[in-house]
Amino acid sequence: MTHARNIVSFVLGGVLGVITLMGGAYAQTSNPILPHADPFITFDPVTRDGQYVLTATGRDITLWSGPTPATAATNSHLVFTPKDGMTQTWSPTVWKMDGHWWIYFTAQMPGEKHKIYVLRSDTDDVVGTYTFKGALETGRQSIDPSLLVVGKLRYLMYVTVDSGANQIWIRRLKGPMQFEGEAALIADPEAPWEKGAGSSKNYPVDEGPTALYHEGKTFIVFSASDTASPRYCLGLLELQGRDPMLRANWKKTPQPVFAWSPENSIYGPGRGTFARAKDGSFWLLYAAKTTDAENAARRETRAQRFLWHSDGTPDFGTPEKDGPIKP
Repeated sequence: MTHARNIVSFVLGGVLGVITLMGGAYAQTSNPILPHADPFITFDPVTRDGQYVLTATGRDITLWSGPTPATAATNSHLVFTPKDGMTQTWSPTVWKMDGHWWIYFTAQMPGEKHKIYVLRSDTDDVVGTYTFKGALETGRQSIDPSLLVVGKLRYLMYVTVDSGANQIWIRRLKGPMQFEGEAALIADPEAPWEKGAGSSKNYPVDEGPTALYHEGKTFIVFSASDTASPRYCLGLLELQGRDPMLRANWKKTPQPVFAWSPENSIYGPGRGTFARAKDGSFWLLYAAKTTDAENAARRETRAQRFLWHSDGTPDFGTPEKDGPIKP
């Protein structure tokens, strides 16, 4: 993730399974690692003691930290409690910019539509105190904010939900609270697997964009299909030109890259986020449920390793059964 060394992505929130200390090392933990959806984790450890940081959807915004990607929810740090009637605080992500940590998240104020709101750290301590900075106005009803970094330029990725489909847009950032130029649509649901095929829940969805970088390649992993569908899954965009604002420069995979696994009792896997462990292995954290119920309830965060294909694209494999996480 060489493009994002100066901007570190944040992860999921939730509650971790039991972790015990044996012989000075953390014992193997088990999936699910958090009873929360919409995870987002730092790609590399970010605190002075080498901890990964994780966040996720919840009533409050909480940051968790831990020594490995699979144990990133070991310690909890409450950083924001909504006030003034704010509800639906969804999908927080955390980034280091301009000497501060910035948390972008979705929320709704009374009488208003969903917007992207921002917290700024008061110091350079990622799990320290934060100040509420207000809304980052996109001009549309928007959710799922996240950052894309190409070269030295930063872009905010977000999802519009006011057109009869969930679509992924990007817009260049002049600063953490200021846009430069207009927004560009880079992905909307086109294929049957992006529209709930195989389920009665068929609202068309591309959402939850998350950047992934590897060996000079730039990817966006996104969630597709109706959020309530057991066929909710991950798709992939690969940047094949220099300008990420041009939709033609993004190649979308013709099929999902990570989908349900009835044989392993994992349904609706989505909201992928990524970390590289200290041993060099790569980790996918994602939200899923254990039934094929056509609703979005009981989505929890899970962690598993992933590999890379010979062409440099990620190989996520199949969702693994709940239980001890493979080392």
